[in-house]
Amino acid sequence: MPSPAYLTYGNVDVPRMWAPHLRDGHRVLDGETAEIGGLRFGFVGGGLRTEYRTPYELDDETFAAKVAAVGDVDVLCCHIPPAVPDLLYDTVARRFERGSEAILEAVHRTQPRYVLFGHVHQPLASRIRIGRTECVNVGHFRARGVPYVLTV
Repeated sequence: MPSPAYLTYGNVDVPRMWAPHLRDGHRVLDGETAEIGGLRFGFVGGGLRTEYRTPYELDDETFAAKVAAVGDVDVLCCHIPPAVPDLLYDTVARRFERGSEAILEAVHRTQPRYVLFGHVHQPLASRIRIGRTECVNVGHFRARGVPYVLTV
């Protein structure tokens, strides 16, 4: 992992196990913001409760509180996507993953420039626009072998 790096947890992560693996310049943010390149970024980690019971699944209220804590941002970085069906359907697993109503509401309310997320490994749609907000599955780079680069 390069340095500097801004990180947030996924649904299968165990936050207490991260500390020994972080290097100088790595910053873990969850329900927090950071100023990067003149833009305000908000970070919301983890996933929502599912039948799979992965380690960092949160109840809807706890997750929504983290979304609210970041407030108005230019870029919202979260592990799971907003609750939009085209972003939630995994074409290989042939199922819908859970998305966040709280993130979708924040997009409608605050209209950040971007929402960057992962979670859905082979999405039906890797990006959509909601109003002025570009929603992009940046975790999908593994299938393409090319990372997503945000240029503003």
